[in-house]
Amino acid sequence: MKRMLLSLAALVAALSLQAAPVCPETESIDTLRSAVVTGTRVAMERDRLPAPVSVIGRSRIESSDESALMTSLMEEVPGLFVTSRGVTGYGVSSGAAGGISLRGFSAASGRTLVLIDGHPQYMSIYGHAVADEYLADLAERVEVTRGAASVLYGSNAMGGAINIITRQPNFLGNRVNFKVMGGSYGTWRGTVTDQYSNGRFGLTANFGYDRTAGHRDNSAFRSMSGMLKASYDLSAAWRLSGDVNLVKAYSENPGTVERPMFEGTADILRMMSWLSLENHYERTDGGVNIYYNAGRHEINDGYAAGGKPQPFLFHSTDYQGGLNVFQAFQPWTGGTLTGGVDVKLYGGNAYRNPETEIYADHKKLHEEAAYLLAQQLLGPVTLDAGVRLEHHSLYGTEWVPQAGISWLPWDNTAVKFSASKGFRTPNLRELYMYAVANENLEPERAWSYDLTFSQHALDGRLNAELSLFYTKGSNIIEVTVVEGKRANRNVGAFENKGVEFSADWQVTPELKFNANYSYLHMGTVYTGAPVHKAYFSGTWSPGRFSANLGVMGIKDLYLSTGDNAKTAGYVDFKARFSYRATDWLTLLVRGENLLNQSYETMLGFPEPGITVLGGFSVRL
Repeated sequence: MKRMLLSLAALVAALSLQAAPVCPETESIDTLRSAVVTGTRVAMERDRLPAPVSVIGRSRIESSDESALMTSLMEEVPGLFVTSRGVTGYGVSSGAAGGISLRGFSAASGRTLVLIDGHPQYMSIYGHAVADEYLADLAERVEVTRGAASVLYGSNAMGGAINIITRQPNFLGNRVNFKVMGGSYGTWRGTVTDQYSNGRFGLTANFGYDRTAGHRDNSAFRSMSGMLKASYDLSAAWRLSGDVNLVKAYSENPGTVERPMFEGTADILRMMSWLSLENHYERTDGGVNIYYNAGRHEINDGYAAGGKPQPFLFHSTDYQGGLNVFQAFQPWTGGTLTGGVDVKLYGGNAYRNPETEIYADHKKLHEEAAYLLAQQLLGPVTLDAGVRLEHHSLYGTEWVPQAGISWLPWDNTAVKFSASKGFRTPNLRELYMYAVANENLEPERAWSYDLTFSQHALDGRLNAELSLFYTKGSNIIEVTVVEGKRANRNVGAFENKGVEFSADWQVTPELKFNANYSYLHMGTVYTGAPVHKAYFSGTWSPGRFSANLGVMGIKDLYLSTGDNAKTAGYVDFKARFSYRATDWLTLLVRGENLLNQSYETMLGFPEPGITVLGGFSVRL
């Protein structure tokens, strides 16, 4: 295994010396024909990529006026749903919201992977995403692979991958953006971003603040975040870049309506950093990336009426660091080969009473992997195949294959099919923590199959995509009772299938419509994944004024499972207005749940009623 990894690393390094240097081309990111990098590591036209990928550009993220990125993504990506319990903020631990579900695969269980700039970013000791860490103001664009993405990203991408690509200046000079909004339930949001570029050196600095008193007693939230990202072009072909991102969030858990909680708080600090050396030549592209993520969490589980305050806080720390090296090259006309090596180390500890209640004592695990992808263009047909060899310190070797084909029978039509394997290794919590821990668990596995049709019309002003998917998984980890003992065991199996549709229509330069719909059939029912999800929005921008009206419709969202399963459905009507008063000042107003509907996305946690925020944005 080590010899194979070293050989592939040497091959990658050698390939980076080929060909004459050229400047990389700028690609569009706002249409269904845009180039994406999440599925292949290098830019590839989406119609040529067999797997379905959703791309959300900066303009859509910014126009939502959301502080939490996942809220914006839920509107734009079919099959993606995020639970919530308040005006802003998600929290962690018991009663936390921010459960990210993609095609029924939950990021809370580690089955959907969240990445920042291509690096895995989640709480490694529990194996789940922390939704408060992913902020809208930091993202330049987001690419969501719907379906298994384990060939490139290994464990935790069994259901898909959400790659958040952070902002960097694409202009010369210096620009400062300052935004403040406030309104219902004592909510305030503020961000300031400074971007500078002189052609070779680029810098992005951001600071954000978000807070609310909450719409229920004991439901306050506040967070502060900061990002510093820099890049320097060493030559026309080589770029050095790095990023440091910090988020500190405090949230309160009010408990369910039937069982209110007191002193239920979570105080978290998350840090992400990376350093990258990239190369872009005429016939080869690649890079060497080093990353390190860490977190600290202090949880007060609180108490219900008649109970007592907790004598100790729950503490946990986690880390995840690694190296990935990849190089893509074109050895012949129409052919692209991409080889890569990944190394990841992760671990952490958790305790309540440091003397008697130690749940994970500095546990450490590591993974190494090598992968190879091949694409071949044969006229209107693109063939795609790949394989990953993953080695885990506990589970040994795992082979992960994928294959696909895309066909462009006409200039404006694409038909695509893909089949890919996904897997997930048990996390530290499942292996070592609490009474249900089981050190004999095995990895989960699944296969995803996608058939996608896309159509472009009216000179690219009308775009539509339809995907049919089927996923079958085995070895799923569940808590079961055997001989009176509850424990994590590999006993589960599931079959998910469904339909996803998305479309956008630029009717005139001033008027645009967007829509998406997803239907999910779950063989095994999970909470936080609606059967039907639909979103429709229209944006009218005549001159200095802009209005956006959106409607989110949810049906058969499971709040609980079992014999007495409870489902929810609702319609959330949203409106956003902006007026550019001067070249540098824009006035903003937005409203949510304007129909004042009473609904829940988590059992016992009602959502707020009509919520209105107003403010302004300054660009200098």
